[in-house]
Amino acid sequence: MRNRLPSAAVLAALFVAALLVPLLGQTPARITSDAPPQLLPVVRAPDGSPNVVYIVIDDLGFAELGSFGAEIATPSLDAVAREGLRFTNFHTRSICSPTRASLLTGRNSHAVGMKDLAGNDTGYANARGRIAPAAATLSQVLRSRGYSTYALGKWHLTPHVDMVPSGDRAHWPLQKGFDRFYGFLSGWTDQFHPALVIDNSPGITPDRDGYHLSEDLVDQSIRFIRDGARATPDKPFFLYLAFGAAHSPVQIPDAYLKKYRGRYDAGWDRLRAERFERQKSLGIMPGTAVMAPRRSSDRAWDALSADEQRVFARYMEIYAAFVEHTDAQIGRLVSYLRDAGTLDNTLLVVLSDNGPASEAQQGGFTSPYGGALPIPDSLARLDDLGTERSQPMYQREWAMAGAAPFQMYKLSMFEGGLRAPFIMRWPRAITGRGAIRSQFIDVNDVTPTVYDLLGMAPPAVFDGVPQMPMHGASFRALLSSATAPPPRDRQVYELRGNRAIWHDGWKAVTVRAASGSYDDDEWQLFDLRNDPAEAINVAANHQDRVRAMQQLWWAEAERQGVLPLTAGRGRGGQ
Repeated sequence: MRNRLPSAAVLAALFVAALLVPLLGQTPARITSDAPPQLLPVVRAPDGSPNVVYIVIDDLGFAELGSFGAEIATPSLDAVAREGLRFTNFHTRSICSPTRASLLTGRNSHAVGMKDLAGNDTGYANARGRIAPAAATLSQVLRSRGYSTYALGKWHLTPHVDMVPSGDRAHWPLQKGFDRFYGFLSGWTDQFHPALVIDNSPGITPDRDGYHLSEDLVDQSIRFIRDGARATPDKPFFLYLAFGAAHSPVQIPDAYLKKYRGRYDAGWDRLRAERFERQKSLGIMPGTAVMAPRRSSDRAWDALSADEQRVFARYMEIYAAFVEHTDAQIGRLVSYLRDAGTLDNTLLVVLSDNGPASEAQQGGFTSPYGGALPIPDSLARLDDLGTERSQPMYQREWAMAGAAPFQMYKLSMFEGGLRAPFIMRWPRAITGRGAIRSQFIDVNDVTPTVYDLLGMAPPAVFDGVPQMPMHGASFRALLSSATAPPPRDRQVYELRGNRAIWHDGWKAVTVRAASGSYDDDEWQLFDLRNDPAEAINVAANHQDRVRAMQQLWWAEAERQGVLPLTAGRGRGGQ
């Protein structure tokens, strides 16, 4: 048998042994150094850096706060508006995940990979359902520059496949820049028995009398802030508080169940008209504005039976109470910051992520009873609405009233889906407290404005990854000037094939046809300078402008990462 040569591993072992043999039995030399240990530098935010608070309310319509024309009692946010500014021309992505992606990054949602809901992965770069590493979030940047960062409530920026204990956590809140997280990862959860996640682990679903998620989120927000202040009193914080309210399920504490009984018996048409008149008296809408007409697919209140009116009015009663209850929780947070002496050094931003919810269609939704209940069954279970025994969502026509005076609602590229309430408070930069700004701004513009106010430039490279440019621009000038121009002169929109473009006060909108080329879709045109509610389609009289707006849409869609368009009927235009 042929002799075999020793393996490489054996040779290596023999070599190491030869080196060690002379040292056996010797006392090892003591390693000493007078030099101090080299510690990594601690990054500190500049002295006096303000705290930053983003408060996101889910599915709240443009007309559903008292300071924006609602009859709903929202004294806490009305007080914030009196001490800050109301922006009446603020635009979202008409659906939650894309709006949140744009808000946290300052980029167009398509460009960062969030064309639609989180996890809706088509394989194209604009629709992976995840925020791309080339778009660092505000939380990632602020944490790297000396801020404590806390996220609470709804996340909805993680694919469903990763929402399990063994899932990839790359797109969970802590991996996107937050020190702490307390909330839920999906699009909605039960308000009495939420599926909680705490930091990087599933939490225990609360099961105690009197529990409500909105109250818990504020309790935990205060705890995070207080604990951070005790440990590092000079360290500013970024708080991202995203309520589950006023998204379904509409569930409220018992004390709120009867607050609005009888208030909506006159129906959604009357409510919409009342809100519009109140908006004009408040200066939210110009006195010359005309309200968009009710769409033919939305029913008139007077066409309903008496039993239908009784059932549907109850849905709106509990929804209004849900909004009031949420406002009360925001008030507790603001009061804590005021009492702690930090409110005036806190840049406070409040917004809704899109227009009011239309998904329940005309019948409403009453899970777990199987969706829209027949009216006799609804009457029998009327007192379940708002309690833990049901998970309701109101009828689409209430969303029409919530979007007053605009066309349509959530999921639409009309103003009713895109435009939402927006309030900012920061005494250091805002002059003319309680004033209104009507200039166009977009959710892309919020984080660039915060960077500007903090004196920061967004990084060109973050964590080794070159960063895409910001699509938004700072509207800092608007905080001190009622006549400053908007930060940009154009913005492109797209959701499920439905498209829109705003440019210098004009807006073109198209609803995706069931089939055929995108070039064949019919475009409407609105002069928002004189018709902010999109009441009058002027396309027939301005065909040259329509063609120019179409061409601009394609150019901006390419620049802001909207392309490619995917096939299929859009769901925002029915």
